[in-house]
Order: sequence, then structure tokens, then C-alpha cells
Amino acid sequence: MEKLHPQRNLLPQVIELLRHSLHTIQYGYLILTVQDGCVIKMERTEKFIFSSKNKSGYIMHNIPAEQHSLQPKILAQLKGLMYGQLIIRIEDGKVEQIEKTEKRRINEYEGTYGDGI
Repeated sequence: MEKLHPQRNLLPQVIELLRHSLHTIQYGYLILTVQDGCVIKMERTEKFIFSSKNKSGYIMHNIPAEQHSLQPKILAQLKGLMYGQLIIRIEDGKVEQIEKTEKRRINEYEGTYGDGI
């Protein structure tokens, strides 16, 4: 039987960094690592693609103060995650893919003799 863990709140710094990154990354990945229900690390990998198609540049000024439209969906994916990663792929300034990798601790399960799997 799986142990139930209370969901811990996300730190304001995590929410602010997520909001900022969703508005500023044009091409790249955000990787949020979760341990014991808490985001413990956020990696930001940004790619710069140079082409004649995009002449506007990559530096955005006046970043909107409001949350990104997909921020609630991303936070909902993080909410139930105890161990694992959430990987957000961004292409041309838009979220293209959200990948959730969930890990389970073996000691969370009760085996035949009550001592894990």
C-alpha cells in the first residue's frame, strides 16, 4: 500500500522563476526536479537559433507581471509529484511539450512480508 504524503507548497521563488522563464525562453528546456514533494532544483537550458526568419531578437523587455497561460497546468503536474522530474520543452517562445517522469521509492510499498518489495 502506498504511503500518503501531504503535498508541500511550492516556494514563491520557484513560482517566480517558472513564470519568468516561461515568458523569456524562446528555445530550450526547463527541468524541475522534485524530491519528497518539493522542487529542489530547476535547470534552464536555453538555445539561441539564428536565422533570417526571426529578426526581432531574443531579449524581451517589459515581461508581463501576470502568470503564463500554461502556468496553472504546470503547477498542477507538480502538485502530485513526490519524486521525479517535469521537463518543459519550449519552441519559438511557446510550450511545445510537458514530460513528467515519476519515480517511486521502493520503501513506499509493502511486500509480502511487510518489508518492501
